[in-house]
Amino acid sequence: MFRQPIFRVKKSPFPSTIIKHRQFATHTIKNPRSNVRRYVIYPTAITVTGLGIAYYIDNHYYSSLLTRSVRAIYVLSWIVYQYGFNSQSFPNIDDLHELASSKLLNVIMTNKGLYIKLGQAIANQGPLFPLAYQKKFPMLYDMAPAQSWIHVDATLKDNLGDDYETEYFSYIDHEPIASASIAQVHFGKLKSGEKVAIKVQHDYIKQQLTMDLMVYRLMSMVYERVFNIPLSMFTKSVAELVSKETNFILEAGNSEKLTQFINNDSDMKGVNVRIPKTVPELTTRQVLTAEWISGFPLTHKEILLQNKLDLTLIMKQYLKLFGRQIFEYGFVHSDPHPGNLIARFDENGKQQLVLLDHGLYITLPESFRKQYCELWRYLFSMNKKGIETIGKDWGISQLDLFSSVVQLRPVLLDSKSTTTDPTQDTRNISQLFRDFIGDEKKFPSELPFLARTMRMMQNLNQSFGSPVNRINLLTKESVNALLETGHLGFGNYWDLLKIKIVLMFSEIVFYFVRLRQLLTSDSEKSKGLEDYIEMYMQNTAKSLGMEWI
Repeated sequence: MFRQPIFRVKKSPFPSTIIKHRQFATHTIKNPRSNVRRYVIYPTAITVTGLGIAYYIDNHYYSSLLTRSVRAIYVLSWIVYQYGFNSQSFPNIDDLHELASSKLLNVIMTNKGLYIKLGQAIANQGPLFPLAYQKKFPMLYDMAPAQSWIHVDATLKDNLGDDYETEYFSYIDHEPIASASIAQVHFGKLKSGEKVAIKVQHDYIKQQLTMDLMVYRLMSMVYERVFNIPLSMFTKSVAELVSKETNFILEAGNSEKLTQFINNDSDMKGVNVRIPKTVPELTTRQVLTAEWISGFPLTHKEILLQNKLDLTLIMKQYLKLFGRQIFEYGFVHSDPHPGNLIARFDENGKQQLVLLDHGLYITLPESFRKQYCELWRYLFSMNKKGIETIGKDWGISQLDLFSSVVQLRPVLLDSKSTTTDPTQDTRNISQLFRDFIGDEKKFPSELPFLARTMRMMQNLNQSFGSPVNRINLLTKESVNALLETGHLGFGNYWDLLKIKIVLMFSEIVFYFVRLRQLLTSDSEKSKGLEDYIEMYMQNTAKSLGMEWI
């Protein structure tokens, strides 16, 4: 047996408090590592993993709703902050315009879908936005990506049944012939042999619609407060129209309604315009099937000329069709850009204009339609009292600017008015906009869409070299609409006489400009009437602190 040694504990030379302190210090030395794990590593790992899972679910099952919304709100909030509270940090306001427009364009192109549609709305607003926005945003018309056939096939199966491709069609081209922000188009043949265009909605639109419009409304409210511009008055109308545009059953109804108007209109006989017929049994909220009509889009003037198409006739058909929609039917296709119009020779060899894409329409209240006709009559007869009456009814106070915006031409109502010298106007765009719309409650929500349609008509006529007198043709349509409804009394015929005189002199000016244009050695670069009108509008806009391009 071994004896265990006896250890004697000597008394420590250090006080007990120091020992306790050293024990406590030893304990605290161990804690930092556990604290790092507990309060940094574990939460970070959980957060990153959670965010990754959330991103995966959001991306694969909810069409990136959360990701897109957060991205949009962040960028839009950044823009609000920079313009509202930090603009003085930029040496030049144009630098801020350039940076902000690039960021906004980037988020629109990244988010795609309805953001492209809303970005196109910015592109259409012209001088309401700085030059940097106006130069960048038109590219959105060509930035609508197409989906792969896997997604298209799934949407078609959901809407037409699993065996749609063999049950209804003898052939479908899996490669799209066109793609837009909401849908893409494929060529196909029915079992009967009829050629059709199959418009298929992008599968993510259905899930993204509600959230995207919520973000749009929210940020419009924020922008309205920060920049003091009445945006909410337009937001509701835009949201409603965009929502309707995603329902292809409504689009089919729009095309059928316009076809009925044209067929019942004796004034349209011989104009030779065509609306593609739809196939109701193969049309749903997400799929639209219509007859295939081949032709040449109005986007490229040179191609039209190479194929012996008459630009003057195209513009006359175009303006006649839309003049009747605006002034007579009160039912207006609100997206008449050149890509939605094609020209061709019909079965009889006659030149024909075809109108496509009937998703975006506005219906004009009868009282507004009549007032709009009256407004054009008053503008051409220089009836200031009549213009003031309508302006007051619509909550508009800036009559000269209002008149120019309506007809997209120079209008001076009173040479003594202080507003006729825009160079003396020192208001910024916010003040100008609020002064223009004196009473938001009275302002017609249809007016901006009509202005947009008018702008597209002017742009096309200008790009073709101004082959027709747009103002005269539309004024005649407005007067004819009033005459057909018997809305003119005997006393109004003096106004009609004045209008005829003004139209006659306007025609003389037009033909003088046109003749000089045709006689110029380089007629392609010679200015047409629309170019001179455009120069006036640019100078007026610039003097008011805006850019018009």
